[in-house]
Amino acid sequence: MMVKYLLATIVAGLFAGIILTPAMYMRTVPLILHAEEYEQAGGAEHSHEAAAPAGESAAVAAPQVHEEAAGPELPFGRLGNTLLINLVAGAGFALVTGAAALFIGRKITLQNGIYWGLAGFFIFNFAPAFSLAPELPAMPTADLATRQAWWVITVALTAGGVYFIVLREQIWAKVLGAVLIVAPHVYGAPEAENLTSSVPPTLASEFAVSTLATNLFFWVVLGLALGWFLQTYAESELDA
Repeated sequence: MMVKYLLATIVAGLFAGIILTPAMYMRTVPLILHAEEYEQAGGAEHSHEAAAPAGESAAVAAPQVHEEAAGPELPFGRLGNTLLINLVAGAGFALVTGAAALFIGRKITLQNGIYWGLAGFFIFNFAPAFSLAPELPAMPTADLATRQAWWVITVALTAGGVYFIVLREQIWAKVLGAVLIVAPHVYGAPEAENLTSSVPPTLASEFAVSTLATNLFFWVVLGLALGWFLQTYAESELDA
């Protein structure tokens, strides 16, 4: 029973990870390459710590799905590294979403899959990016561990907030949910001490918008894929 559920979830995540890769190469990768030119030309003091896409939620490597690990550690080249990370990311986020559905007792179907995807985008990407925007190479950043801790806390509080607002009817639950979502932003995200950067503000803004758009696309695909694979291959097993 659970084996089919897990397999369907993982396959949906892998599918979303594959679809994410060309979307990244259309939107975010060209901006990363452009920023790398500024990084090389300016001799940036701070090397950019690439985030692990979606699936790194497990390793909490970084808050954004789209950032590309194109460093020398992986031997498959920029495209191969990106695809590999996206596969791991997709599977990881799919497992997290599938586990959440089981925990709260709600099925993911083709009809409601897009809503699960939108919730995932809001929790893992949009809410954290509100105070901690995606960063390009050569952009100043706060300490990595501090950013990761803030991101994890923000995701956890936002997930709780979405649960109380969407799935509970009581007024106190709605108020508590709003407080949980707003709390980490009132506290504030970690900021770099020196905000000087060789990257033009317009490029940074374009990257932030493109990253969010790419992540939204990823989560919509993931939600619909989860709905289809779970409804087709696992729903009857769970009902048995």
